[in-house]
Amino acid sequence: MRTFLNCCFLILLMNLPGCQSPEKHSLTNGFAAQLKLDSTELLVTEVRGNLEVPWEITVGPDGWIWFTEQNGMVNRLNPETGETRVILMIPDVLYKKSLGLLSMAIHPSFSDNPYVYLHYAFSVDSTIKSRIVRYSYVNEKLTSPFVLLDSIPGMTYHNGSRMVISSDEKLFFSMGDAGEKKLSQDINHLNGKVLRINLDGSIPSNNPFTNNPLWTYGHRNPQGLIFGQKGQLYSSEHGVNNDDEINLLKKAENYGWPLVEGKCDLPAEIESCHVCNVNEPIFSWSPTVAVAGIDYYNHTAIPEWRNSLLVANLKGRALRVLNLSEDGSEVLDEHIFFQKVFGRIRDLCVSQNGDIFLSTSNLDWHPQLQPWMYDSLPEGSDRIFRIQVLTEVMKRKLSDQLPVLTLKEDSMALTIEDEVWDFQANSNEISEGQSVYRKHCIQCHQANGQGVNGLYPPLKDTDWVTGDKSRLIQVLLKGLSGKIEVNGQAYQQEMPAFANLSDDEIANVLSYVRSAFENDAGAVIPGEVHEERKVLR
Repeated sequence: MRTFLNCCFLILLMNLPGCQSPEKHSLTNGFAAQLKLDSTELLVTEVRGNLEVPWEITVGPDGWIWFTEQNGMVNRLNPETGETRVILMIPDVLYKKSLGLLSMAIHPSFSDNPYVYLHYAFSVDSTIKSRIVRYSYVNEKLTSPFVLLDSIPGMTYHNGSRMVISSDEKLFFSMGDAGEKKLSQDINHLNGKVLRINLDGSIPSNNPFTNNPLWTYGHRNPQGLIFGQKGQLYSSEHGVNNDDEINLLKKAENYGWPLVEGKCDLPAEIESCHVCNVNEPIFSWSPTVAVAGIDYYNHTAIPEWRNSLLVANLKGRALRVLNLSEDGSEVLDEHIFFQKVFGRIRDLCVSQNGDIFLSTSNLDWHPQLQPWMYDSLPEGSDRIFRIQVLTEVMKRKLSDQLPVLTLKEDSMALTIEDEVWDFQANSNEISEGQSVYRKHCIQCHQANGQGVNGLYPPLKDTDWVTGDKSRLIQVLLKGLSGKIEVNGQAYQQEMPAFANLSDDEIANVLSYVRSAFENDAGAVIPGEVHEERKVLR
């Protein structure tokens, strides 16, 4: 990138209740339910199942639902028949944890400019990056990739992302801080920003800073972007453990992170808000519900939801409807629906006739790494559901098939457990890990973990073992060859891959070696292995 101007409780896992995999409940194929509002009855039906983390769903120019899957696939879905056509599989996508194929936008003048814009992660020499690419839609396939913005800094978390195109044909893109939270306040970096570029990748002349794609800054991890009725730009943003946010974005404004979380209501925050002219959110949640995709609803089909923001929740496992003031600057009321019915909801979109489509995200990384936070999740794959008005004509046609399940607005918000990242293994897991070590590792690395000098590296007091868990897991999954240095000593023996071991076996043996031989590092859990194994696909 060019150079730009500058601007101003530890809980042990083994003691937590419900630390096993979440209990599963069934959503049968063709699942349907009724939702009763004040004066409107809605029908909820499954349109498509057998999906893997659909990150973005949007209504295409053909009336079909176009959606991305985090594994690199772009699809078109006929909402009437469920027919699905794959239009792209990105070969170099890096898919694990929150990385993969993420957001998508479609050119508003598609008949004249058949372009689709995608944001996805990739790696270069183990360095995580992402890019925004424009594809041409030809013969029902996406072809001719043209990179608009390359080498965006990436991390296994906080990559955003969401894209939306304005009425004057500018592409807005939300980027998380990628683990470098201080850079959110530095306009020389892309981290923690909402960007604005032309649809050919150039920088608009009327951006707030010359030759700079920045539109707003001071963001942590914004995962929703949408325009309102009067052109207002709204974003949803993940907080830490407090203050998920809905922001009304304004040109060149600072939204506070990491100086301020949510409202300016703490002494240090009040000072930062004054000095840095921080813009406060129009709504926030504490504890966090993990707000994701958002859309603006103003259709007459569902009058109770007119002039509202529809907000998908991941941890909150719900659809939240935020009624807006007439000018769109305030949230007047909040309503909660479908809590725990569909599990994690990632994104949603609104069709021209007022139908709403939402996608689940139950196969993503979070339930794998934080399973105690989910007392139940739907079985099987991720799905796309349709919400539509249940008319009298439809009732008569469906009289023999009307759903048994009748839903209503949730009166209370779900209690959400805290995240825990200092994983601890119990004695059984350590013992099982030791057994795996004796079977597969002891011959080379020895019973005391000292290895053989110059031949097999030690496992004691080395960053290869106690450091980056992602690298350590990948070594077991892929094996290792070539020259490495361990504690100042060079080694060049080949280590075989152990991808044949189960996630539990790999997690246990790594937890063992990270705690044995006088090491004192945190445990590895099976969910971490599961996410790293995705890279092998």
